[in-house]
Amino acid sequence: MAWAQDSESRVLLVRQTAGQKLWTLPGGKVRPRESLEGALLREVLEETGLRVQADAWIDIMDRPDRGAIMVLYAVTVLDVSPVLAKRLSKEISQVRYSLKLPKDASPSATYFWKRMKTDVSVG
Repeated sequence: MAWAQDSESRVLLVRQTAGQKLWTLPGGKVRPRESLEGALLREVLEETGLRVQADAWIDIMDRPDRGAIMVLYAVTVLDVSPVLAKRLSKEISQVRYSLKLPKDASPSATYFWKRMKTDVSVG
């Protein structure tokens, strides 16, 4: 998952089209023989149309109920143009920067948001 902030400290969020249509941080599953960083760059581009640079991983969330581990990376957005609606994937209905986490946010987005926004020491 990507933690991308703009110059106003707003965080990049995406809204899922499936299930409960939750807001979450951009990111997704790693394909076989794909690196974590490669998957991150691919998923952010697919979901937002933005190219990013992975700066460093900053936190991990264990999701045994889903058989998954969520890794949060700090990223820098390389594109200067705003997110374009025409670039959305079939998995994502909206992309926006936000100062507040929406109430209908995914568990992983909620977990990472609380950790990042309360300056809890991670690592």
